[in-house]
Amino acid sequence: MNSRFPLQTLWLLLLSTGLLAQQPGEIPRHERIDAFPEALLREAETVENVNYRVVLGSLQSIRGQIVAEASQRVRGDLTRLLFEIPAGFSGEEVYQFFREQMSERGYRELFTCSGRACGSSEYWANDIFGKRILYGPVLGQFYLAMGSNPPGEFHVSAYVITRANRQLLAYLEIVELDVTAPSDASAPDALLAKLRISRSAAVAPALEFGADDRLATGAAAQAGLQEWIELLRREPELRLHVVGHLQGEGELEELLARSAVRAEAVRQALVEAGIEAGRLDSHGLGPLAPSCLAGDCAARVEFVLLSTQQ
Repeated sequence: MNSRFPLQTLWLLLLSTGLLAQQPGEIPRHERIDAFPEALLREAETVENVNYRVVLGSLQSIRGQIVAEASQRVRGDLTRLLFEIPAGFSGEEVYQFFREQMSERGYRELFTCSGRACGSSEYWANDIFGKRILYGPVLGQFYLAMGSNPPGEFHVSAYVITRANRQLLAYLEIVELDVTAPSDASAPDALLAKLRISRSAAVAPALEFGADDRLATGAAAQAGLQEWIELLRREPELRLHVVGHLQGEGELEELLARSAVRAEAVRQALVEAGIEAGRLDSHGLGPLAPSCLAGDCAARVEFVLLSTQQ
């Protein structure tokens, strides 16, 4: 969308859809975050039930594929907001505005970067956000990812870029997470049920790997393991295969080896968390098991039930 919209027109449109909560003449405001003062809203949309990647590391190109050093997959309803910032402000001022606002609200800071530390602006504009208008000189970019506290409710990402023509843009993505675990069961109970009724296997969600196929570090990147750690601690007779799956470019032998590295990295993380090593083994199947029951899962780690005391 290249045309500008009067603030009042957008206010009527967005208020009717429930996207923004505001009064006439006020600055556009989302429940999770306020816009920069006097910013012009250029685009707004909400998409329900999307598989969303929260970028938690800088971007790089590996074998022609754009890869984040760390990221996390979540599912929920996504809101996208694109603002044009009034003249006279710097990108750093806008970035600090959002960072301070979210910190004051008690959000958890997951990742932040600026300039070259973020990677190419072209990668962010085209491969991450799918918005060419966000492309600009690398030194003029800032990125911030925040999460709810406690975790599991929402994520907010802000990308600020000063384009070559000096136009300053702020792009926000807010995803309201979909909580799929049954409300009447604990997380370990839900996982154990999945293992027993879903052909004795369950995909571990939200696990992310770096360019070297090592498990990403940090609490946010490894949050998907915590429920499995709790389950294994509670069920001492439970034994699992950790199975890595990976599709993509490369020879079969390479994909098999990489998926094995991923599976072993997850196994090692569980052992370091106190799970007895003899209760776990790891395997890499590369692209040899291409389908699963959870949708898009070309790259995934599954836990397969080896044995448990009934």
